[in-house]
Amino acid sequence: MKCKGNVIDDRSGVTRLLNDALVDAVRRVKRARRWYLVDPLTKAFIKAYLMTKLPKIRSMELIRAIVKAVKKLRDIASEVYIPIKDGIREVWKLSILAQSWGHPNAESWRRDRVFILYQAITFKLLSRLFPQRP
Repeated sequence: MKCKGNVIDDRSGVTRLLNDALVDAVRRVKRARRWYLVDPLTKAFIKAYLMTKLPKIRSMELIRAIVKAVKKLRDIASEVYIPIKDGIREVWKLSILAQSWGHPNAESWRRDRVFILYQAITFKLLSRLFPQRP
């Protein structure tokens, strides 16, 4: 990609890369059922950009706007996985503790999706029952 002033030479497939990233981010947000959290201006920009089906992107401003939209969508989609990350962290702590006590199957807990989900739900409910004070 070469940049001359405000025009971009698209030999490396920047347009395709940005299109794929945007479509993937939209899919992730919609799968997570978080599309309603996307602000109306971003939704309008995404719909307008995807309808135009540009063969080449020639503007740095457009690239910046697409990247900004992808970042917003990724942030919205990643909020769904925060409890799962907490569950994974708790499962690892429990498996390490159980291994130190001599439990033979404790290491397999780390790959058990149901146990991770159970710990995520339990951790979320306990954090609501016993909120931490600042």
